[in-house]
Amino acid sequence: MICGTKLANTQRAFLSSVVLLLTSAEDLDCTPGFQQKVFHIDQPAEFIEDQAILNLTFSDCRGNDKLHYEVSSPYFKVHSDGRLVALRNISAVGKTLFIHARTPHAEDMAELVIVGGKDIQGSLQDIFKFARTSPVPRQKRSIVVSPILIPENQRQPFPRDVGKVVDSDRPEGSKFRLTGKGVDQEPKGIFRINENTGSVSVTRNLDRETIATYQLFVETVDVNGRTLEGPVPLEVIVIDQNDNRPIFREGPYIGHVMEGSPTEW
Repeated sequence: MICGTKLANTQRAFLSSVVLLLTSAEDLDCTPGFQQKVFHIDQPAEFIEDQAILNLTFSDCRGNDKLHYEVSSPYFKVHSDGRLVALRNISAVGKTLFIHARTPHAEDMAELVIVGGKDIQGSLQDIFKFARTSPVPRQKRSIVVSPILIPENQRQPFPRDVGKVVDSDRPEGSKFRLTGKGVDQEPKGIFRINENTGSVSVTRNLDRETIATYQLFVETVDVNGRTLEGPVPLEVIVIDQNDNRPIFREGPYIGHVMEGSPTEW
């Protein structure tokens, strides 16, 4: 009878070890980040305030504690349940939105491609109307820039539009000029700006491990190249895509659980 009890205890301990190993294997299969990284939608007649545009699923594989979302356009937000919505009714917002999710354990970027998206220049009236009602204090300068978030290791095609600069008081005939590391300083030619529209584009994929942030500067110049306004700082942030999977150089790993051990450890 004693031998039978010892055998039963051994079997239970073995099964507990198997369960632990299987659970650990499942944890290793969890890849932090967005479940889907690129979305495509057709340009609607209008983005309706607080109406869900799409649902995002992000996991840091540790419970998403202190999850925070950021959107590349100030006219959108992501609710805690992952719903991307507009903050007000607005027609044109450009051709691409980037959504950045971050917790203390992981961060990732999702991209929303708006098929048939209109140039944001066509909705300046909407933008400035929104700015007048926004709680964000207005700046004295007319050049308006927002930080640009770009996920690393993007694929073709390039160049790819990643942001836009707006100047509400730009004189007729003036042009935008972009300078800084990644433009006219080494590594040169990574970013460029459409001198007429203010659209900022990236010409090749980026590696966060090489350079995590780029500090650029935007200004407006006249036909002779003389500065009219600026330079205004423009920060480009490269977002980690978790492309380096964990490597276990030793093994196999064998775990043991004592019978009667507490479920939390």
